[in-house]
Amino acid sequence: MIVRDASIVLIVVVSNLHAEFCGNNRIPFGIEVHKDGHIILLCSRPNCHEKKYAECPERAEEKSCSSNTSWVGGLQKTVDGQLFLQCCEYPLMEKYGQLMFTNVVVRRGEFFEAEERYDKNDEDVIHFDMITNIRRNVDDRGEYYSLTVHRYFCGKIPDTPPDWYLKKNWPFWPEMDAQQAS
Repeated sequence: MIVRDASIVLIVVVSNLHAEFCGNNRIPFGIEVHKDGHIILLCSRPNCHEKKYAECPERAEEKSCSSNTSWVGGLQKTVDGQLFLQCCEYPLMEKYGQLMFTNVVVRRGEFFEAEERYDKNDEDVIHFDMITNIRRNVDDRGEYYSLTVHRYFCGKIPDTPPDWYLKKNWPFWPEMDAQQAS
């Protein structure tokens, strides 16, 4: 009897928790809010970001992703309506990102999709927009989500790998200066 009651409570609690995650190598480009309040985070991996990764915590535990080097990697809405975010840190955001919008409002039954711009041959992504913060609010019209959106400029990123990466690959021969060569 007690086990059955505990099982029912567990099923009800788990069914009322909802989580969405992009992972550490995809970016959040959109959000859908269904009429029943269910949230879906839309994720993508632009071709200029294929081999890049962000540092993401295991769980969505933050109320806000306010750093200029982070984006929303995931979210979790609890039974009581609280919204927790997984803030993924990506150091290059500060250098190659630019704030575009600070208050994109998405209500129940609405969605937002960010822009992704390609070069003239439609092959490579020049820039893409991503959601860097989400705030849940309530006003006289009901619940809504306020999004912060940044633009990431792929074309400004140098193609050369960092020094630590080059030294890690085999075979690696350190460069010899003129005195050692003779």
